[in-house]
Amino acid sequence: MIKLSGEIYIANSIPIFNREKYLSACLNSVINQTLKKIEIICVDDGSTDNSTNILKSFKNLDNRIIIISQTNHGSGYSRNKGINLSNGKYISFLDSDDMYYDNHALKLLYEKAKKFNAIICGGGMKKILKIKNRTIINYTFFENEGFINYEDYQYDYDYQRYIYNSNFLKRNKLYFPKYLRYQDPPFFIKTMAKAKKFYVVKNITNIYRQNIYKDLNLKQAIDLFNGLEECLQLGEKLKLYKLYKKIIERLNLRQFIKTAKKYSKNKEFMKILTKIIKNINIELINKNKLNVTINNFFLKLIKVK
Repeated sequence: MIKLSGEIYIANSIPIFNREKYLSACLNSVINQTLKKIEIICVDDGSTDNSTNILKSFKNLDNRIIIISQTNHGSGYSRNKGINLSNGKYISFLDSDDMYYDNHALKLLYEKAKKFNAIICGGGMKKILKIKNRTIINYTFFENEGFINYEDYQYDYDYQRYIYNSNFLKRNKLYFPKYLRYQDPPFFIKTMAKAKKFYVVKNITNIYRQNIYKDLNLKQAIDLFNGLEECLQLGEKLKLYKLYKKIIERLNLRQFIKTAKKYSKNKEFMKILTKIIKNINIELINKNKLNVTINNFFLKLIKVK
């Protein structure tokens, strides 16, 4: 059993809610990292399956694992708890159904971040999407190693493939909003915009099981669109106009249309959807020649010409 002493290089914040199918693979990918001076903060968010027992069995094998048990609050709340409890110089956010690509991922990211004094450092990602009986795999990676200005990058997804300077997050109060869905894009945009630049490597470092939104309850649906609305506000406020366009185009995605159709007769849901559509800055779009189309379904739904 590994005993920690001295400086902790990376804290891993892992929220867990009913992930017994994938949790062992996730934890094995962390405890087998060649970077040994890490802490593994597992926030059990009210699991009702065997996840809690799996956590305890791994805790018996590796005392770097810290188990925090709580009633269900959602993954954003749980990640924030990981930030506040972390003692590592850097922190990573690993979902409990994901894993690191190989045993050297954290060592590579930490050494590059330390060498180049990077606030944020990231690598590529293998994405696994399962649709019925089909498995679709694709890779997202950086073609060149080095610093990238966020003003040039302007993207809002894939926060999982980075490590972040813990003091930077705490000092600037960069936390996840407490939405039950779509809490990571607002966090990622605010954090990247504050850091201004980030360092990347060409290597694949993470494996991500892609989540397709389905069967959302009303609270989750409202939070999904609240998160998108917050990102639109950030894009406009920070003058990240390419990002602003990308976020509007999210409304064309099937999961957003499906959710809006399901709750189109709910007053609370329609209030946030109407706010989003009517607050889209058409003057900004035209002035910056963003060439973006708002889905006709949404325009008809709230009767916008």
